[in-house]
Amino acid sequence: MCVGDAAEGGGGQTMSVATSELCERYRRICVSVVCDALYELGLPERVLPSALKPLMPDVRMAGVAYTLQGRAIRPGVGWDRGLERIRSYLEMFEELTPDSVLVSCNPDSEVGHFGELTGNSAQQHGCVGVVLDGNLRDLDGLLDIGLQVFYRDLSPLNAIGRWEMAASQVPVTIGDVTVEPGDVIVGDRDGVLVVPGSESERVLEQAESIVGSEARVRADMRAGVTPWEGLERHGHI
Repeated sequence: MCVGDAAEGGGGQTMSVATSELCERYRRICVSVVCDALYELGLPERVLPSALKPLMPDVRMAGVAYTLQGRAIRPGVGWDRGLERIRSYLEMFEELTPDSVLVSCNPDSEVGHFGELTGNSAQQHGCVGVVLDGNLRDLDGLLDIGLQVFYRDLSPLNAIGRWEMAASQVPVTIGDVTVEPGDVIVGDRDGVLVVPGSESERVLEQAESIVGSEARVRADMRAGVTPWEGLERHGHI
């Protein structure tokens, strides 16, 4: 169960909404309700590993995946040679768009893969959050600008000469979940969920309907109705 403030769904009508509206409406709904919507529609519930921690537990994130695959440079090549190897990654930030979520996958690398200065650039290009299967640094600066990051671990080590971007806007795998460019990413203190981009409007409509039903169940629970009775009446618990 989760309290949300989204409006109840519109009875199954065909939806076609702008990305900005889609993402804003997803931000009104908690991840557990979106999971329920996927389940009820018979779609996979692609939950990312719980080891990914939110930098700001009270901030809900929703946006469209921009994916990045990183790789370690071994042996390291040092600062001067590393500058050219990091260039494509730093130029990538020009490609981020409003309501994007950067999904960065970085296996087997001990450096910091994202920090406050790149966070400022991401935010200025409209990025609303980051899923970092890797190491975060510069927490104070990221908290200052209010950019939500779900991250695996921490490292103060500079990436230059030790890490590079291998590819962008390709499928990336985190845990046992593959994220495609254009998928909708939603995250809160319960976890991070991947919604197929092609199903995102249908899932949103179902989730909003669940929010409305749960509001009625919640009122019944507070009036002393049993959870089973609430489920029978409204179809949700």
